[in-house]
Amino acid sequence: MPKFGKRSRDRLATCDPRLQELFNKVIELVDITIICGERGKAAQDEAFASGNSTVQYPGSRHNRAPSMAVDWAPWPIDWDDTSRFLYVAGIIYGVAREMGIENIRNGADWRRDGRANGNKFEDLGHTEIHRGG
Repeated sequence: MPKFGKRSRDRLATCDPRLQELFNKVIELVDITIICGERGKAAQDEAFASGNSTVQYPGSRHNRAPSMAVDWAPWPIDWDDTSRFLYVAGIIYGVAREMGIENIRNGADWRRDGRANGNKFEDLGHTEIHRGG
């Protein structure tokens, strides 16, 4: 069974308890790594400048304590294997639904309509508790 390494556990610990619980169940099903939880001003400015985020500080769900967003990747990481990201995103949605967490969204489905296309910005390894959550 996969398990998080120390770095992933530390990053996940900066997230909302619901995200922590969700991803601790997801890791039992599929091997992933946690890339980022809470992001401060410098890290958010860097993410925006590099094109990895479309919002400036403090507009990201990552810019809260605790973070309302988590960035993850299937392990081992292959950034070009989008099908693995979508596969894991489906697992995350399924586990969240089983847990009664209905207000999450993934960076492949910003509109929350179940369609992973037509986005101006794709962030496949991003899961957040949607506004109001």
